[in-house]
Amino acid sequence: MADPFSNYPEPPDWLLPKFTPPAPSPGDALIRAMQGTTPPSYSTQTPEKSPAVKLHDCVTSGRKLLETNKAAKDAILQWVRRVRFALFSMFGKDTAIVKDLDVLVKETQSKGLSRDQFAQRLADVESLVDYLNRLGGYPLACPVSQTSRAPSTKDVFIIHGHDELNTRRLLQLLHGHFGLNPVAMLAKPGMSRPLTDKFEDEARTCSFAFALFTPDDEVVKPNVSYNQARPNVIYEVGWFIGRLGRERVTLILKAVTKIHSDLDGVSQIRFGENVEDKFLEIQNELKAAKLIP
Repeated sequence: MADPFSNYPEPPDWLLPKFTPPAPSPGDALIRAMQGTTPPSYSTQTPEKSPAVKLHDCVTSGRKLLETNKAAKDAILQWVRRVRFALFSMFGKDTAIVKDLDVLVKETQSKGLSRDQFAQRLADVESLVDYLNRLGGYPLACPVSQTSRAPSTKDVFIIHGHDELNTRRLLQLLHGHFGLNPVAMLAKPGMSRPLTDKFEDEARTCSFAFALFTPDDEVVKPNVSYNQARPNVIYEVGWFIGRLGRERVTLILKAVTKIHSDLDGVSQIRFGENVEDKFLEIQNELKAAKLIP
């Protein structure tokens, strides 16, 4: 497949790395001293960030505002002004995108933005940064991958294996006691979709995930045997950790179920036969994720 950006022009100067003049060698300094000349001085001042990097910084600060729940009116207004300044430096004051930001600044000053409105504006800026990132052909300032913004929903995904009884108990607990909208694959029709497509369609609106690890598969090796969860459980846990981050995934392990050491850093709740016995621990996880008061 042809690269859709292959016919684009070279990126503008502000996307190119800054040139730093090489420091003069001791030999050069000696020659200049003998000739009675002085070397040119180079400024040690840190070069100003390009508009593209400033825009990337706005994405980072916007994420922190959402994650720390500090998206107050004044903080959002300051963020909108920073975005507007970066876009003004990039495109000029008479462009449509900057004029839209002028309107947004005024609206934020007078009415403010709701958390969802702010999250949508942040997503718009993230899309623009991603576009510029691909257009320039090199990363701006993002050496590692980042999780997606958690949807602002009460949808909670239940990852499960063959233990349908405890899956239904957890469904009832989340819906009946906590007023959430639990989503489990056992309750969803396939509609002739591939399994991964069905999973992603149902999972993409969820802001949190519980993973029921039950001893469904027996693994027999020389001198050792143990029981572990189904492969789909491992896959779906990895998907949610990559999408929402470890802090929004909780493992609920039934007795004698072995888990992979790679998941040791994820929050865990252990139960015997009935998952409802862990009501308080489940409640604490939901409170920490701010899904319930």
